[in-house]
Amino acid sequence: MRKKEIAAVLVACLLAACGGNPKTAEDGLAVIDVKNAISHPTELKVSQLGQTVRYVPLETGDSCFVGDNAQIRVCGKNLIATFGSSCLSFDRETGRFIARIGHVGDDPQGYSNTEFTYNDRDGLLYFMRQPNLLQKYDAQGGYHGSVTVPTPAPLNAMPSNYSFVDTLLVGYYANVGRQNTHNNALLLFSADGQLADTVPSRLPALSAMTVSDIASISVVKFGEAASILIRYNDGSTSANLAGICPLWRQDGRLRFKEPFNDTLYTVSAAGELAPYAFFDMGDRGVRLTGEWESRDLNGKLFTVFELEGRNALFFQCVEELEKTLNGIYDKTDGTVRMAPEADGLTDDLTGFLPFHPSSCSEQGEFASLVWPEKILPWLDEHPEAKDHPALKPLLDIGEEDNPVVVIVQ
Repeated sequence: MRKKEIAAVLVACLLAACGGNPKTAEDGLAVIDVKNAISHPTELKVSQLGQTVRYVPLETGDSCFVGDNAQIRVCGKNLIATFGSSCLSFDRETGRFIARIGHVGDDPQGYSNTEFTYNDRDGLLYFMRQPNLLQKYDAQGGYHGSVTVPTPAPLNAMPSNYSFVDTLLVGYYANVGRQNTHNNALLLFSADGQLADTVPSRLPALSAMTVSDIASISVVKFGEAASILIRYNDGSTSANLAGICPLWRQDGRLRFKEPFNDTLYTVSAAGELAPYAFFDMGDRGVRLTGEWESRDLNGKLFTVFELEGRNALFFQCVEELEKTLNGIYDKTDGTVRMAPEADGLTDDLTGFLPFHPSSCSEQGEFASLVWPEKILPWLDEHPEAKDHPALKPLLDIGEEDNPVVVIVQ
């Protein structure tokens, strides 16, 4: 059944469906050997992701204050910060404030939340507007109209995550609360709102539920993501993930990974999924079929977050629903390294605080935010930092200033 109540409350933050899929072996399929790497943890370093580190302090002012729990992304020549109901753009070189982009609202130019998809081709940001629109804005705050998302039966509701392949838009259906009556994973459609194709989920089909069927929801934080455990009135349970992005672009290719599925795919404009790589979890991987419950994740290994650069894939993996680990897969030599998530990545390039990547651009620019409350004590403890050219932008940071963007490439 169509359940807009779920879409309005949860879809904005829950970007995954539940299930599992056995890994496959095909010629050229990259193997990310988690099962062995997790048994031999080692220090992770910034140089394993990129060769350079840049620090960009964001301009501070009443009109451009960046709030707590902000997210940062590199989008072309701009840095886009989102938090609460605000979306702000800054110059990626200088940190100068550029504009406030759009607004949450029900008026003709409003959007439903600040989650957005960036299109490298037209330089526009696409925001969801329930029930069936994507609002388009540029980084200067200019409005560029909307795209209608096709929602014919039985699709009914719009997808919750978007990206692009060739001239088409691609949407991902997050089966939040098991509200979907279809088992499609992807929707391909044109910029004029014409349905091009749908792609079935690789995960088991689950019986549909309604909002009234949900007895309780609990959230467990795992690194950059979170697990949403749902219990229903009939005693059954299921799991979803929030804070993830199942669709991303890397050097012109569209990647796709469903939660609890070990395989990464490349998506074509024809709606074909070509296996690209898989996480080898050994006998601890999630192998779920038919109706399954969140308790089936106990004792399992599964990834909850992925960022793909040109030469490395950063990921976070959960072990037995208790411990989160960071991992780096070297795409050149196939090496997999893992370490506790809390340790971050040692900055062996500039010697600064550990790096905790939270986003990655199509061009392979990993980014995160670091706040004055962490920067200033570190500078006091490391007076030699004033002599390092790369750290110079940090020296004028004040207690009330906006955060600094760390970019690794």
